Amino acid sequence: MHAPTQPRSIATLLQTSLVLGGVAALAFWPPREGAMMLVALDGRDAARLVAPALDAGAALAGRGPLSNMIVVRGVRSRLTPLARHGVILIAAPSGLCGAETAA
Repeated sequence: MHAPTQPRSIATLLQTSLVLGGVAALAFWPPREGAMMLVALDGRDAARLVAPALDAGAALAGRGPLSNMIVVRGVRSRLTPLARHGVILIAAPSGLCGAETAA
């Protein structure tokens, strides 16, 4: 008689999900310094992110792929405090952002 394969399948699916989640987290982890995307978690227009980003020493680099995102160049440690205001930082891979346009 064969043992049930259900638990093994679930364990494999769970491990695969964890690996893929880790790869995604690494891919979007913001660099220490350079291009990053600011994302307003409330979905509101990214124009409200411009002043706080500039106050944190960042330079505007373009628009993100959605209306609640902007691309900036700056230092992660200076931009991280924006999280208290519902903003997250992610890496700005060129494949996701496409051609940068003036903000």
